[in-house]
Amino acid sequence: MVSEIHPSTSIDSGAYVGEGVSVGPGAVIGADVRMGDGCQVGANAVIEGPAEIGPGCRIFPGAIIGTEAQYTALEGEGGRVEVGANTVVREGATINRSFKEGGVTRVGEECYLMMQAHVAHDCLLGDRVILTNSTALSGHIEIGSDAFIAGFTAIHQFVRIGDGVILIGPTAVRKDVLPYTKTDGNPPEVRGLNTIGLRRMGVTAEIRGHLKRAYRILFQESKTVEEAIGKIEAELPVGREIKTVVDFLKVSERGVYRGGV
Repeated sequence: MVSEIHPSTSIDSGAYVGEGVSVGPGAVIGADVRMGDGCQVGANAVIEGPAEIGPGCRIFPGAIIGTEAQYTALEGEGGRVEVGANTVVREGATINRSFKEGGVTRVGEECYLMMQAHVAHDCLLGDRVILTNSTALSGHIEIGSDAFIAGFTAIHQFVRIGDGVILIGPTAVRKDVLPYTKTDGNPPEVRGLNTIGLRRMGVTAEIRGHLKRAYRILFQESKTVEEAIGKIEAELPVGREIKTVVDFLKVSERGVYRGGV
């Protein structure tokens, strides 16, 4: 399949561009960029290496990927960026590379970053993550697969967002957000399970009931997180979703937002 490269495009000789790629006018693809087959790069988009862009990605006009970390103590060139297959990066969105040599900023497969979304250095996003307009991620944030972050939400560095979360903005997030929850408000509060998202993920009504019970144990029946974990593991079948919740609680260092289900 023949690639369509506009004559005003700048592609470094050290870049690799796969087959069937289209690149619009004024776009810049720098050294040490590897771009998979079938990607589309819009006008005036910029991709700096080291960066790996998976096949089938769509990068819209003005998006910027792989520029150096916004970190005042930055030393050297830093690390790299990885963007998974079939991810969409809309107009004006930015993804910075890792601030440390050997590090990575990673966006998973089939993600959708809407206009003006910002992914800072060393963030790790799972698959099918959606960041809506003007979402701002600080450094070292982890977002689980199938999470949806609503617009004008700012997330503090090192925060963890669990799998299957719907986080409703605008808000400022300073603690970890529990998996599979619907979290809203400023400050945020758990408002229930992300039931629609769980159904789309194929999670059965029985498992959704187990998740609801687990969070009632955490929010209403336990004095400490450790006590809640013990009760959850003793009372409920520890399948994939419950294990995800328990593991999330065990490693949380910033604390978690609470509420009701």
